[in-house]
Amino acid sequence: MTTLKTIITLFTAIFMFVYNGITSYLPGIIPEAKSEEELAEVLYDFDIKPLADEIVVVNGLSKDERSAIQCLQGLVGRTQASIFINYGYQASAELADLEKAGCTLLYKDENGSNWDLTSLINRYSQHITDNGYVLFSDADTHAQINLAFNYATVNGWLAVPVSAEAKAIAAGLEKKLDLSTTVLDFTHEQAFYEEHRDFFRKDCLVHLYAMASGLRDLAVQQKIFITYVEDSDYVARAYRDMLYSELEPASMILGWCKYEIKHTECAGRFGHYVIPSDHSFNTSVLTCNRVETGRIGNENVTAPELDPTKHYVAIVWSDGDNAQWISNGYSEFHTWQSYDIDIPVTWTFAPQMYKFSSTAVKKALDNKDPEDSFITGPSGAGYARISMMSPSEVRAYSDLTAATMLKSGITTMTLLDEINTELDFASYAAKLGYFSRYDNIKGGILQIDPDNYTGGYGGGRGRVFFSNDKPFVSVGFSLWHPSGDAAQVNQEWLKAQADIINSYPADINTINGYTVINVHPWTVGPDDLAYFISQLDDGIEFLSADELLAAVAQNIPHKNATKTFAE
Repeated sequence: MTTLKTIITLFTAIFMFVYNGITSYLPGIIPEAKSEEELAEVLYDFDIKPLADEIVVVNGLSKDERSAIQCLQGLVGRTQASIFINYGYQASAELADLEKAGCTLLYKDENGSNWDLTSLINRYSQHITDNGYVLFSDADTHAQINLAFNYATVNGWLAVPVSAEAKAIAAGLEKKLDLSTTVLDFTHEQAFYEEHRDFFRKDCLVHLYAMASGLRDLAVQQKIFITYVEDSDYVARAYRDMLYSELEPASMILGWCKYEIKHTECAGRFGHYVIPSDHSFNTSVLTCNRVETGRIGNENVTAPELDPTKHYVAIVWSDGDNAQWISNGYSEFHTWQSYDIDIPVTWTFAPQMYKFSSTAVKKALDNKDPEDSFITGPSGAGYARISMMSPSEVRAYSDLTAATMLKSGITTMTLLDEINTELDFASYAAKLGYFSRYDNIKGGILQIDPDNYTGGYGGGRGRVFFSNDKPFVSVGFSLWHPSGDAAQVNQEWLKAQADIINSYPADINTINGYTVINVHPWTVGPDDLAYFISQLDDGIEFLSADELLAAVAQNIPHKNATKTFAE
């Protein structure tokens, strides 16, 4: 045991020597923060088009036929946003906001029938170049639908699946290219990209599997390249690496993937970030209807007066990097607001959400309880893994994050990553300086894997890092059922989790007295959280994440520290 303690002590001393060397050298590496005027230039946006006076509303239809209409939606949207496909979810609120913007909604065609592909082509044929279409097999094959849409983007043709070809012909279109009988893979897509690479945007890419119905309209409208690569396909991954390497620094990867960690690490290796948005619908229309929302964050947080007999917790409900979660109802948030439980809950929120649906942002802000608050989703401007980034890439991404947070009014960021050794922590802590150099970023919440942010040798375990005297506090406890199955969550388990929190000490002068509780949205619902809170005793006091960081900054020494009672 003595030998083990000696080894640990020696390792710790070496670690601190390396860490102090890194951090002492940082002032010479990390540049001055950009001014607000310079940050405004960092922000980029989609090419916003005007809304048409009349918006056609499409209901029903098969997935295949709807995919062709998505393509038409994007082509028409290059001039005026004119077609809205009703997927349900928040459609009623989005349509109401379009009416408020002065648009007339057309639910029927000139014959009094629901709109279909033929009637839509007849109405908008002037937006289809040379009355042409590119034929693909179906909307369930990655290479077929994605390559067909890329052809449509470049040539202005309509992408049409085989099952809807008769309707395209009936409307007078002519077939320009037939992909439907060819077994396509990434080699065809790569050849197409290499021929047309200069046509597509270089600050954005859509990574989208066939089953997803969102985003393709936006890709056609905004001239964004679409691809999808399985992370298990090592050869195709080299092609995707080439695509990512050609993007500008800190580019936005829209869509989603099968293997979250592998994909986000891939984006991180090239300095980019991911916006989970594979089911973000009608984006080509909604991005053109910017509803006045107000500020998302609370910029006037001060350190609260603390009771030395209490242990302070901040409950953070995560997954706010997920644009489609917010676009498609944000049901957990709105359900929680209806409970009228008088404690603050902090919600992670994609700060670039106004680009995808300012209607959803406005709905959330209008319904928010005054005690609740928003911080960024992981990790700042989007889902990024800064551990994979070079210093120059972190610099570009931190500039974008600061600019995005300044625009939204959010002052606390969330960072998600995987860290396994103390040397990795030292490197990670050093990179925090790129973010903390900005006055409008007050600190952050760290969601550190492995083991649901709190376990294993890695995991944050509640430790705090100070960067430019700003605290970055890692999650100290995850309300996350180990089965990953929401059906396994019961009151017995929730009571056991509450008992753990009840055992935490009161100590406002060290990090021991503060805990960030992460709520896992896929296993814990609003009812579960309400019961968990009801089982916490009087020794537990609640703060927002903003308030907890302010309290930590005011009351504990500004030194990196690990919770000693949790060891």
